[in-house]
Amino acid sequence: MNIAYISDVIYPFVNGGAEKRIYEMGTRLATNEEVHVFGMKWWQGKKDIDLGGMHLHGVCKPLNLYVGKRRSLQEAVRFAGSLGAVSGYDLDVIDCNQFPYLPCFPSKLISLLRGSPLVITWHEFWGDYWYQYLGSFGFLGKLTERATLKLADKLVAVSTATKKNLERFRKDLALVPNGVDIAFIESVAPAETSVDALFVGRLIPEKNVDMLIRAMPANWTLCIAGDGPEKERLVRLSREVNATVHFVSGLTYRELISIIKAANSLVLPSSREGFGLVALEALACGTPVITSSAQNNAAKELIDQGVNGFVVDLVPEAIESALLDANKEQMSLAAKASAANFDWDLLCKKLFDVYRSLT
Repeated sequence: MNIAYISDVIYPFVNGGAEKRIYEMGTRLATNEEVHVFGMKWWQGKKDIDLGGMHLHGVCKPLNLYVGKRRSLQEAVRFAGSLGAVSGYDLDVIDCNQFPYLPCFPSKLISLLRGSPLVITWHEFWGDYWYQYLGSFGFLGKLTERATLKLADKLVAVSTATKKNLERFRKDLALVPNGVDIAFIESVAPAETSVDALFVGRLIPEKNVDMLIRAMPANWTLCIAGDGPEKERLVRLSREVNATVHFVSGLTYRELISIIKAANSLVLPSSREGFGLVALEALACGTPVITSSAQNNAAKELIDQGVNGFVVDLVPEAIESALLDANKEQMSLAAKASAANFDWDLLCKKLFDVYRSLT
């Protein structure tokens, strides 16, 4: 089977849950199938390269993903307008990332022209959140989201919360969550230096990292692993509140897992998470997770309250209380057990069955 993934961002050149999913699924499928990934050219040298058995195609030069605190519309338009190259390949199925929406439309056209079924992998549903994100122009975001829902021959949701939201509009959905490489994680040794709390992710407003900084108990250490438009503000805030915060970026995946293993807890205080892959990775490491009770935070689905972590209100006092209650020694075995059914190998077979049902 010839499988194409369409995503503007490509792992490991850009780190995030959506692109990590394509890498993990794609490299496994590539052992028996032909896998192509069409994205922006984040690497140096040739336009097309091979990685992990997959064929990566750089359809255009990369642009900054963010303008200020919002995702760049220019970047989405540039990438969507560069997808004509996909039509030159004989494909059995096309799997397009839902975000940033616009690339789904040329993907549908190519699907119709080539007779290749289109799958859209849906990470999170925004709905009325568009008004918070775009103000009075939020209705345009809602219209685009609703139109995108109609394009796919099959929608694949990555979390139960996302699936429930989408079922209000379509019933023909598959649930294939994100996963972890449990064997790899078990092979990684913990970092020599531990921290009291750890955040991993893009530094954008909806991650609420400022709330975590304010919640840190006196004399505790916090490590923030990631980059993004909020970084300078967060550095200033950590100085203002006299918190001990270490900012790191550019880590390899092995280094990241090593740090997660050494942390007493991982904190993901997001208002929105389509899945929260880093939370699952932390659980697989035996590290308890503290995450928010926000309605659009799917990461809370992974947490058994007080057993492998805590789901808390988005206020510094609640986060601080959970930090003090998190006991890694007592929660570690339960955390690992809760991640056991999310191995990428199992989930890859499930996704391939979805593709096969369409062809």
